[in-house]
Amino acid sequence: MEIAIQLVRVATMFTLDPDIILLLMHLSRKGYATAFARSSLGGASITPIIPPNVIAIKGDVRIDYDFYRRSLGIEGSNPLEVAPAFHDVWEALKNLGIDLQKALIPCEAIVIASASLSPRFSSNRVEALDLLGYNLRMAEAGFTLEGGDPASPTKWLHIRIAPVYSSYKPGEKENLYRIEVVYRDEREKALRLIENVGDILTKLLERV
Repeated sequence: MEIAIQLVRVATMFTLDPDIILLLMHLSRKGYATAFARSSLGGASITPIIPPNVIAIKGDVRIDYDFYRRSLGIEGSNPLEVAPAFHDVWEALKNLGIDLQKALIPCEAIVIASASLSPRFSSNRVEALDLLGYNLRMAEAGFTLEGGDPASPTKWLHIRIAPVYSSYKPGEKENLYRIEVVYRDEREKALRLIENVGDILTKLLERV
């Protein structure tokens, strides 16, 4: 089974606004192309590299900041590039003197991938001949953290596996499926997921 990672994103929210101008200066020193920024009354004025809120780019990795939500995000298609960028941002924030344990709400990681699968759940049938004139078969599935709360900002996991119908061929042994993962937890655990997402998804999908 080959997992094709399409997007990896990790985001965290601040309880207070960080100094974005100083953050951009630190990222610039690490080789990132950064947005134009200047001090203004009440904070900073930023001209994003890519509207509406991308403030730094390095290779395929984009860093964005939502001033309204005070949310900082890092995303790209290669986990091996996103993880080091996550480290760069973390070190930059520490260099700004921010108490990260108090200032940040735990991280949320989002992964979108695809793979050719023949999941076991797709063999499940629902008898509905008397109701609809035909029977039904399970085509997609969702999995959540056992005992978890989807509203929790600190611990949540949701995995959705659904066929890509534009390429779906009934009767084929395997079909293309889209896999979506949303994971909220401590920084270290979110980072571990990002760094090992290919292996984790491969082993997980073998069980479903």
